Amino acid sequence: MIVRGRRSSGFTLIEILVVLAIIAIVMGGALLSLGLVTHRDAPPRELERLSTLLLELRERAELENRSYGVQLDARGYRFVVYDSRTMRWLRLEDRRFPDGRWPDPVDLELDVDGRRVVLGRRTSKIAEVTPEFGVDSTGEYTPFELRIGVDGSTDRWRIGPDENGDLALRKSTR
Repeated sequence: MIVRGRRSSGFTLIEILVVLAIIAIVMGGALLSLGLVTHRDAPPRELERLSTLLLELRERAELENRSYGVQLDARGYRFVVYDSRTMRWLRLEDRRFPDGRWPDPVDLELDVDGRRVVLGRRTSKIAEVTPEFGVDSTGEYTPFELRIGVDGSTDRWRIGPDENGDLALRKSTR
């Protein structure tokens, strides 16, 4: 007499997990296509770009043993480099560090070394090139805090070095 083991009916754990994974993927796609999931908590794209470029600028300053800076105005920003031969700040002519433009309209506030800097529009391209803040040859950022608010959003974001000297991009509490 041959005795066969009785197979219990039901689903295995693997089968249940596969079905749950498929449901999760379909629901995620539906939420994205309906626009129910947005990037409301994401900083403005241009501020993320500036943050990334400042991190690259820090590495470059340390590698080349040179000081770099950022010129800001109400329209955007540009990068400058200190030339030790002429003892002047010059525009950084490098396609990896292009000029940036703020979204219109934008509300900017800049504090450097604890003092408010008035950001207006540059009147001339010939004017003296001086950065509002930057990174020196040791990789240390000027103590600054740039706060930005984009019209149409109640969120304000800030960027600047934290207590460890690392660049931090975070939502503003004030």
